[in-house]
Amino acid sequence: MSLNDLDSFMERLSIELRLINKHLPYQRVSLCELLEMDTPYIVLRDGTIHLIDPKELQLLKELLDSEACRLRIPIIIETAPSLGEGVFIVRDPIAIKAIAKLLDIGFKENEKLIIYRPQLYVVREKLPTTTTIFFRPA
Repeated sequence: MSLNDLDSFMERLSIELRLINKHLPYQRVSLCELLEMDTPYIVLRDGTIHLIDPKELQLLKELLDSEACRLRIPIIIETAPSLGEGVFIVRDPIAIKAIAKLLDIGFKENEKLIIYRPQLYVVREKLPTTTTIFFRPA
């Protein structure tokens, strides 16, 4: 593969990743800011409006108590193809606490939280509008 071919491939890969991740937020918003809105929403990278279910916001507030306002929505859950199929990562420390409490699992401070597909199903069932999946290449 020539250098031009590699550059072309990398450019195509970059475009594909932008397209596959267009559902990510333009900017994440704090839980407390969303709770103050009459109709909570965020703007996605493709310019669309994503409505947030207030019941999910209340659940997250209950899970986090005093740390609730530090949580940024949506909670980003990354694919982790380098760790195997069906493996996902949560990196945000406040989001880790919320997801761990929701799933009733332990976690270590200052470490990413690794969850598996069955756990992801539970998270997405209970928090469909406040979580999103980030597709990261291997």
